[in-house]
Amino acid sequence: MGRDVVVTGVGLVTPLGETADETWRELRSGVTTAGPITRFDPDGAGIRSRIACKIGGDPVATGDEWIDERTMGRYAELAVAAAAEAIEDAGFDPDDPDWRPERAATSIASAFAGLPELESAAGSRPSPRFLITALANLAAGHVSMSFDLQGPNRSPATACAAGTHAIADAVTDIRTGRADVAVAGGTDAPISPLGVGSFDAMRALSTRNDEPERASRPFDADRDGFVLAEGSGILLLEARDHAAERGARPYAAVTGTGLTGDAHHPTRPAEGGRGLRRCLERALTDAGCEPAAVDHVNAHGTSTPTGDAREADALRTLFDTVPPVTSTKGSLGHTLGGAGAIESAILARSIAEGTIPPTANYETPDPACDIPIVAETRETTLEVAVTTSAGFGGTNGALVFERV
Repeated sequence: MGRDVVVTGVGLVTPLGETADETWRELRSGVTTAGPITRFDPDGAGIRSRIACKIGGDPVATGDEWIDERTMGRYAELAVAAAAEAIEDAGFDPDDPDWRPERAATSIASAFAGLPELESAAGSRPSPRFLITALANLAAGHVSMSFDLQGPNRSPATACAAGTHAIADAVTDIRTGRADVAVAGGTDAPISPLGVGSFDAMRALSTRNDEPERASRPFDADRDGFVLAEGSGILLLEARDHAAERGARPYAAVTGTGLTGDAHHPTRPAEGGRGLRRCLERALTDAGCEPAAVDHVNAHGTSTPTGDAREADALRTLFDTVPPVTSTKGSLGHTLGGAGAIESAILARSIAEGTIPPTANYETPDPACDIPIVAETRETTLEVAVTTSAGFGGTNGALVFERV
């Protein structure tokens, strides 16, 4: 297996808050963030769903030394802001002589990348800076350049599983000795006419426009689609021995990774959730854990009728007794390529603080999702927990976290 990998830093920029502490505090309280779209006119664009989970202010306010709005798309700005927090949280200083940039990897995913920037440039002569604001790998690129990360550098684009895949790849970097530390996660800023409109055309979004705060309701019998969101989650991953040498205190260890493909359908998950079940099995095998050892599942749980039911199928067939399940998308909405990374950061804090956050808006059980959903904040010791992700194209990801 190689070296053990731990999480020593967390950074979050989400609709709940522009730091990890703000996001965690609001998430624990069960706050929801969906509201009317104001960046463009959904009615004028012919879009049925007129709500989204957006970041309230500018997460990259002027004065942030790392942000250059001339060269960064919004998705990259979110990632750089979250990465700065994760690096500081881990106690690293890229200007310190002991910082070894050639041993530091970057693995940051995005599904839509610079979609708003692409829309803005369409139909006109692009500026010389257009490509560096829109290309999918530039979130990782800008983070790497901002913090002098000279090790492996990648950007998975595996739809809504991308953030989880980016973390899994970074774990491999550290296990195999390609890096000692890794800045890993995901980011997306898809609230634009094309971003919202494309999912709306597929009937994937909630149309609970009159009560947006109740629209995202994972696993609930009255769910009618997800709420699109923007945000970024970044983990500072580190070899356990490297962290110990500098006296860092980890949130949790990442002990298992799993990746599978459904080979079934472009948008619909496989019957019985079989692809996601195999993904979880692989992650647990990688961690050397039996399903019975798992204390908690941080689910993908998007609030779509079919997706949630298939995920529930996967959990019921894997576990003899399904452990407590939560989906943070009830509060945060669906951040696409950022989702798995944001949820991984939340899971690391859940383990460190012994807290399972609630699934907001879960009120009416659905027989098709007959699993134990956590509807109120729960204080409990978590030794082993898993997080799941799934994306269009039938791609799946799972991670196993353990208490240290």
